[in-house]
Amino acid sequence: MLKDVKETASWERGKGEFSVIEVPAVIVSIETFVNLQKDAEKILGFDGASMLFYEAGKKAGMRWINRFSTEWGLNDKKFIEAAQNFYAELGWGKFNIEESDENELIVRLENSFIARGYGNSEVAVCHFLRGYNAGLAGVLKCKPIDAEEVKCVAKGDDCCEFVMKCVD
Repeated sequence: MLKDVKETASWERGKGEFSVIEVPAVIVSIETFVNLQKDAEKILGFDGASMLFYEAGKKAGMRWINRFSTEWGLNDKKFIEAAQNFYAELGWGKFNIEESDENELIVRLENSFIARGYGNSEVAVCHFLRGYNAGLAGVLKCKPIDAEEVKCVAKGDDCCEFVMKCVD
């Protein structure tokens, strides 16, 4: 059954624990997340940090979307709408997921928490969300998916846009 974030969150202050849908979680500020990414860029180089955050996002997306699928018992458009609402409640931004054809999904994201915190950039910076969307699309399509961020608010675009395509 679909619930909103506040209905699925639980805190155990005595133990210092927090969870969402019974999955242990933490809350970090946008500033902390972006500083972690920028530090990784300094240490690993932009490409290395990009790949690290992409792969971490992809694995997280697959785990969480599978969890949502089991927990909510929804399919197709109702599932996508529920996921969009859930991430908006978490402060990740406003997602719009559309299927352009059998082998491609497009996600437009308004107010990306990463782009919002990152500041101006000459290149797309939402690596974690790019991976997360690839993981989400892979679960929805039951196929391996790769994603590209073709627009990014940090670059001055009106939204962040991710194109997910099946891996040959």
